Amino acid sequence: KPSFEEVEELKENTNLDVIRIKKKKTIIENLSNAKFIGLDKITAKTSNILINLGETKIFGQLEIKVLKCGKIGTENKKDSVAYVQVKDISKNQNEKVFIFNGWTFSSDPTIAPFDHAIYDLQLVSCDKV
Repeated sequence: KPSFEEVEELKENTNLDVIRIKKKKTIIENLSNAKFIGLDKITAKTSNILINLGETKIFGQLEIKVLKCGKIGTENKKDSVAYVQVKDISKNQNEKVFIFNGWTFSSDPTIAPFDHAIYDLQLVSCDKV
C-alpha cells in the first residue's frame, strides 16, 4: 500500500513561503495480475506464480515480466491472454536476450509455446482486468 504526503505551498503578503503538509493519504491500487503455474521438469515440482503488470518475478533461473493481461471471448467462454517476456538469467545464457517474448493463452498454450529445457510456464488466468 503505497502512501505519500502532499505538500502545498502558499505565498503570503510577507513574501515568506509557508508550507503545509496535508494529512497522509493512503492509495490502494487494484493492480491487474497474471497467475501462472511454473513447472520444474527436473524435480517435477509445480509453483503458483502471481505477477502484477509491469512487475518482474524470478522462477528458478527464469526472469518473468508481464506487460499486458486481459480476457477475450472465444467460443462462448472467456479466455485469459497475457503478453509475457521471459529471460534465462543463468550464467551460461545471454541474459539480455528473451527466450520468450509474446502472447500466451490460458486455454491453449500451444498457440504460442514457451519452450525451455528445465522449466515450463502455463498461464492460468488474469485477474482484476
